Amino acid sequence: MEINKKRYRDLDSYLKLKFKKKILKLPLDGGFTCPNRDGTLGKSGCIYCSARGSGEWTFAKLSIKEQINRQKIKLSQRGREEGYLAYFQNFTSTYGSLERMRTLFYEALDEEKVVGLFLATRADCLDDEVVDLLDELNQRTFLVVELGMQSVNEGTISLIQRGYSHEAFDRGLARLRSRGIRTLVHVIVGLPYEGMDDYLRDIAYINGRGIWGIKIHNLYLEKSSKFLRYFEENHLAYTMTKDEYVNICVEMLRHLSKEVVVNRLTGDGVREKIAYPDWSKNKAGILSSIDKQMKENDYRQGDLCQEN
Repeated sequence: MEINKKRYRDLDSYLKLKFKKKILKLPLDGGFTCPNRDGTLGKSGCIYCSARGSGEWTFAKLSIKEQINRQKIKLSQRGREEGYLAYFQNFTSTYGSLERMRTLFYEALDEEKVVGLFLATRADCLDDEVVDLLDELNQRTFLVVELGMQSVNEGTISLIQRGYSHEAFDRGLARLRSRGIRTLVHVIVGLPYEGMDDYLRDIAYINGRGIWGIKIHNLYLEKSSKFLRYFEENHLAYTMTKDEYVNICVEMLRHLSKEVVVNRLTGDGVREKIAYPDWSKNKAGILSSIDKQMKENDYRQGDLCQEN
């Protein structure tokens, strides 16, 4: 919190304190698929998932080495001391051939100044061999495993067509925790039929499971997407305003354990593809509004957490 003067434990400050320099995440496409895409559980993915499985900012079809070099050129700042996190971002990074996973992950770690791995995956894709590999990686480097929880509400989980229950999510999470592997969970704000009680239940679950980090996303609907069609077919309107979203985020942060690292507070879609809401295209505006409300009211992460 001290470095960037945030009133929450932001990722950038956390990494600067840990590595003593600026750390950049390099989005990578490992060529993975997903059981909700390859026909095992389904073929069209979760209802909110984009065609590229959240890989819009990657360089697909290039080798890992080439992707890392491209991302360094794109994101690095000349003259600044930097390190890098290899971020296997899209689809399910622990699904498929174990040997292929091992090859890709170690290839990334072998690149110059790569200090760790972020692996995005599903909690139902963590069998014994996969967890053994993650444990091995965790002994060697800074490892974070990202899980798309989105909600603890079973009705919502069914609606978004995730393909497995919250109970199954909890079992997968427990397997990672038993090995001391850092976990990061995603929560979506704005899913149909949810409200503040649901969001605070999400936060209470995170606080109670020793989870390392959180990403909070606002729901946005992409043009021609399956979720937009769901809204239209069920006569739903996207009514959440930017101010309402900011208020919800602030309340969630105030209930969130001060130990949890906040990795994101907005969605990160491609502007041209977003149908609703228009305000979600202004990421900087959302973040500055959250900062402003917390500062003006002297709020801090965890000041309403039951741990305090």
